[in-house]
Amino acid sequence: MKKIISLEQLSVGMNVVALDRSWLETNLLFHRFRVDSPNDIEKLRQNGVRKVTVELPDGSPTEAATGKNLPQRTEPEPEKRTEAPRMREIGLPPPATIRHWMALQNKTVNVVKKSFNEVRMGESFHVLPLRQQVVETIECTLNDPQSTSYLVALSENDDETYVHSTNTMILTLGLAAIAGLPREEQVRWGLAALLHDIGKALIPPDLLKKSGPFSELEWLTIKKHPALGHALLSKNKDETVRGLCATVALEHHERGGGTGYPSGLDLPDLNKLSRSFMAIDIYEALTAGRVYRSPASPGKTLAYLLEAARGAIDPAAVSDLIHLVGVYPVGSVVELADQRIGLVTDYESPETHDGRVGILILFERLNRPVKKPFRETLPTLDKTTVRKTYHHREVGLSPEQIADSLVLGHSGKGATQSAFDLEKIKKAEQHF
Repeated sequence: MKKIISLEQLSVGMNVVALDRSWLETNLLFHRFRVDSPNDIEKLRQNGVRKVTVELPDGSPTEAATGKNLPQRTEPEPEKRTEAPRMREIGLPPPATIRHWMALQNKTVNVVKKSFNEVRMGESFHVLPLRQQVVETIECTLNDPQSTSYLVALSENDDETYVHSTNTMILTLGLAAIAGLPREEQVRWGLAALLHDIGKALIPPDLLKKSGPFSELEWLTIKKHPALGHALLSKNKDETVRGLCATVALEHHERGGGTGYPSGLDLPDLNKLSRSFMAIDIYEALTAGRVYRSPASPGKTLAYLLEAARGAIDPAAVSDLIHLVGVYPVGSVVELADQRIGLVTDYESPETHDGRVGILILFERLNRPVKKPFRETLPTLDKTTVRKTYHHREVGLSPEQIADSLVLGHSGKGATQSAFDLEKIKKAEQHF
């Protein structure tokens, strides 16, 4: 049971699940945590927090849980203590897992590409191969849904539309897993993600890969792809395809306040998955980069989504995405307060991206790699310990080097600075 209480009612041992301030208004990395000391409460007060939402045990008296009117017990029950989580020294996945994952991802990209080509040729695409790729991906990420945020960064395939469809499927399955959805529902979500952009198969390929701004006529053509996808999928014999998949294909570019397209629907009018998928769709597009824009780091992308969430995107969907990937996901490249740059390798509590954090130090400062990478453990990552974040390509690291925990060395490749302008990104959103 959840209950909103004042900060004065908060006490050590309680589990906080939400604050009365947004992510952008605090210096706190996590808004879900266990209160371990009075210092935690003081940090909330310093950040302007006045009320919090706490998770109370089912069946327990609300007054007792919030510290008011505690009843006297003749025989007090022994306090139940939970052992603090230990640092999981798993770091990045082992090479064998990486190779298996990259093969699965490439196979999925090829299956999606084949389906798009079948549509372009006026043929019916086959649902079974797509469904099989979703099921295999579920098996691959079954024990670690949070790994999806790291795994989507491993592909550098040039077929952007197919990679985007594959990666959004991966992230969607991670979201479905942590939401505890039944297996068959996870498959339905994954299939909807794979097919959300199928309407682009009926858009001229040269237009999809255009690096410059669209003309008014070109933009009108691009905006047709949700309706084209819906028309195509709604005729399919498969129940999931003509139902949920067709709905998500039609709705994934709608936005709050009716500012999206093609129908100008508001968020309450949309399917639940469509609302969740908006955040995933934008997150993958911005972190992957496009021919017309350099990729952005996960941290910068989440900052943009949090800004957009104030009206255009469902805030709950952004919150769920942050819960899945974390503000600084495993595989993120971060510049610390002392200007050193490192790779986030693991968290003490991977499920919440909380507690101590493992960092592989790669650079003394930008463009100056260390002689030999070394590992450090930090108490936490937040706005006081992280100066900025980079996409791995900005510092010259390939997905293979990320996967194998390798440093760039002295290859002479420098980092490329790329501005993250919110207005530019908002204009770029028309492409995805």
